[in-house]
Amino acid sequence: MPQKHTDERKDKIFDLIVRSYIETAEPVGSRTLSRRSDLKLSPASIRNVMADLEEEGLLKHPHTSAGRVPTDKGYRYFVDRLMKPEELTKNEKTWVRTEVGKVRTIEGLVEKVSKVISELTDNAALIYIKNLKRVSFLNYLLEELIEAEKLERFLEEEPELFIEGAFRIFEQPEFHDLGKMRLLLRAFDDKYEFLQVFINDLNQEGVQVHIGHENPTGQLDEVSLVLKDCYLSGIPIGSVAVVGPTRMKYPKVVAVVEYVADSVTEAIQKF
Repeated sequence: MPQKHTDERKDKIFDLIVRSYIETAEPVGSRTLSRRSDLKLSPASIRNVMADLEEEGLLKHPHTSAGRVPTDKGYRYFVDRLMKPEELTKNEKTWVRTEVGKVRTIEGLVEKVSKVISELTDNAALIYIKNLKRVSFLNYLLEELIEAEKLERFLEEEPELFIEGAFRIFEQPEFHDLGKMRLLLRAFDDKYEFLQVFINDLNQEGVQVHIGHENPTGQLDEVSLVLKDCYLSGIPIGSVAVVGPTRMKYPKVVAVVEYVADSVTEAIQKF
C-alpha cells in the first residue's frame, strides 16, 4: 500500500479519535470508530493503526479502559497538522462586536470581553493587560492635563491578569480529581504561572496554543492555554486567552480567541 495512502488513513483515524474524545471525554475504542465512521475498516484494522499511533506517542492507553486517548503530543499534532479553526456564526460575530462596542474604557472592555469569551467557549477566560495604569492613562489623556511629576506613577510597570468563568473548568470530568483541582486552584490564586506564559508570548504573532506539559510548571500540566495579543497603535498591550482542559474544542476556541482579540484591537483604537 502506498505510504501516502497509509498516512492519510492514519491521520483520518487519529482525527476521529481526537474529536470523539473531545466530545465525550470517554476513551475511544476500535469498535466505536468502526461503527460510527465511514472508514469501512474492521475493528482489527483500526486497532492496528491505533497501535501505531500509540507507538508514535500520539495516543495513550488508560489502564482502566480498552480505548485510547490523545497525549499532549497528540493534541499538538492535531492542532498543527489536522485542525481547521471553525468559522464563528454570524450571530456570534455580531454579539462580540456589539458587546465590545459598548465600552469606552480598558476596565470596561476587560469585563465585557472576558464574559463573552467564557460563554462562547464554555471555558475560563483570561485577560492580560501589560500595564493597566499606562493604558488607562491613555483613556483620558486628551481630557485631563497631568502634571509632569505625576507621570511616573502612571507609567509604573503593573501587569494585571483577570479571570472569568473559572467554575466552567471544574465542571469538566478531568477536574473531579481533587489533586488536579487543587493544583489549578493554586494557579488561579497566585496567577504567576499564567503571567509567565503571557509575558513570554507577548510580541508573538497570531494565536498561540500551549498544551499540557508544554506549560512552564506542573500546576498547568492538565490545561491548555490559547491566546492572542491585542494592540494599541501597533504596540502589544496585552492578550486575551482561554484556559481549559487539554481536551478542549480547539477549532472553536482558536476561532473565538482570534476574532475577539482582533475586535479588541479595533475597539481600543477608538477610545
